[in-house]
Amino acid sequence: MALPRFMTLAHAVAAALLLGLALLLVPSALAQSSIRILVNDEPITSYDIQQRTAMLRTFTSGREGEAAAIEQLIDEVLMMQEAERRNVTVSDEEVEAQFAGRARAADLTPAQFAQAVRQAGFDAETFKDFLRARVAWQRIVQARFRATVDISDQEVTAALSGRETEGADAVATEYLLQQIIFVMPAGAGSNVEAQRRQEANAFRNAFTGCENSLAQAGGAVGIVVQPPIRREEGQLNAGLKEMLAALEVGGITEPDRVEEGIQLVAVCARNEIAGQTEATVEVREELAAERGELLARRYLRDLRSDAVIEYR
Repeated sequence: MALPRFMTLAHAVAAALLLGLALLLVPSALAQSSIRILVNDEPITSYDIQQRTAMLRTFTSGREGEAAAIEQLIDEVLMMQEAERRNVTVSDEEVEAQFAGRARAADLTPAQFAQAVRQAGFDAETFKDFLRARVAWQRIVQARFRATVDISDQEVTAALSGRETEGADAVATEYLLQQIIFVMPAGAGSNVEAQRRQEANAFRNAFTGCENSLAQAGGAVGIVVQPPIRREEGQLNAGLKEMLAALEVGGITEPDRVEEGIQLVAVCARNEIAGQTEATVEVREELAAERGELLARRYLRDLRSDAVIEYR
């Protein structure tokens, strides 16, 4: 490109030298980063800590700072090391879908959300690292404790005692459902959607039951097989409720577009429940979540006790 008439070659060289000097005098925070902690020989840098501290201060309105950031980063390194050991992976598409979901919750597009976090003092990748670790850890915990977290009818009855419930004599259909999502990246076009819908149809045609879903997915990138969950028909939207009513146990819905991508929903079981139906389902899920959280904390505590953590 020709130089403007008012800029001589000498001026251009001088400007380039001044720009180079400025870059040398103002090194980036990343270039200045140093190793602060080693977790089983995996480093956590001062830049990591600075970024996570800014993230926590933003999302907790200043209640959490550097100390909490360090603890969270150590936990996440241990989570991801355990994920690698157990061959649990989280694809970039899944992370982007999670990020897009958080953006929607804030009434922003992913690009606007990324700009907002940069203005708050941390990079979008810092938040995506957090999301990736959380998704991986959830899968590890679910796989390890799925058979352990079993809430008895007696526990549900005890938790329900004292609660005021309506419609105690009602009868409702309760489903055990499994959601299978073919993840689509944010902003994906019609060609991507058509491809994912084709893949979902192929999965549906080969479906042989909820107990085989994970094996059928085979760890393929972008296919998320959720653990079965209990839902009463009153908790379902009208469209899904109609589709499920037409299926037998072991059936699976046709592909449906949802925020995360293309969804299939399988019917793992169906029961008719009398009395306190919605409250019973809600309490059972609350108790399962509490017990799962307790087991997850113990699991992470054990990983910490076995880890070699070196502070510098």
